[in-house]
Amino acid sequence: MGTQPYSAAAEPASGKPGSTIGRPVVATIMLVALLSLFFSAGFWQLDRADQKRRLQDNYVAAGADEVLRAPVEDEQAEEYRFRRFELRGRYLPERQILLDNMTDGGSNGYQVVTPFQTDGRYVLVNRGWVAANQDRQILPDIGVSAEQRTIVAQLNFLPAPGLLLGQSDDTESWPRRLLFPDRAQLEQTLGLTLPDYQLQLDPAQIDGYLRIWQTPDNGAAKHLGYAFQWFSFAALACIFYLILMYQWFRNRNEINAR
Repeated sequence: MGTQPYSAAAEPASGKPGSTIGRPVVATIMLVALLSLFFSAGFWQLDRADQKRRLQDNYVAAGADEVLRAPVEDEQAEEYRFRRFELRGRYLPERQILLDNMTDGGSNGYQVVTPFQTDGRYVLVNRGWVAANQDRQILPDIGVSAEQRTIVAQLNFLPAPGLLLGQSDDTESWPRRLLFPDRAQLEQTLGLTLPDYQLQLDPAQIDGYLRIWQTPDNGAAKHLGYAFQWFSFAALACIFYLILMYQWFRNRNEINAR
């Protein structure tokens, strides 16, 4: 009887080479996806490092710039961040805000924000940090005179939470407690038109509380380190991919050579 021309050498035609070819395709798709993720994260960290460097540069440069004597518009706030202002006007002591859940040295308290009227406009002046009473029904005495005065302060943005888990438990009394309010909420509460920033009262000024204003954390080195990690992951993925490709195609050649 005749025998069919079949041998072990022909076995790869039954699908093993195809499966070997299919694996590199899947691996390549996975590599592209991983590289997209790793490079996106790495370049995002580089961008964050650049932002931190520019923020630090602005802070240093602002101290040498000319003092401003009038509020700026919202679109100028980023440009004039950390600049010093010298404004003539008066506080509105009857309507003040306590920024809730502000800590200092592990102690809970408030930042005292008081509207300040100058040349027919209103700005928010952060007069510093004051400790909270253990009984939340007892609010600190933050009274201030409404007499005309000249204040020196530094432009900065209102504090924002990393994650806002709740709201303040305030009543309709004054001063009003608010938890990380935005400009719209402050305008509604105070009944005033306000810029989208605050002025942090200079530590040498009177009628203020604890004012250790935090300087911008450069943090560029930290973000550069994170970027290096992400790019390292990308390099390792490429090395692992090349090793797999070499092994797969070497096995395929060995199978075809049988």
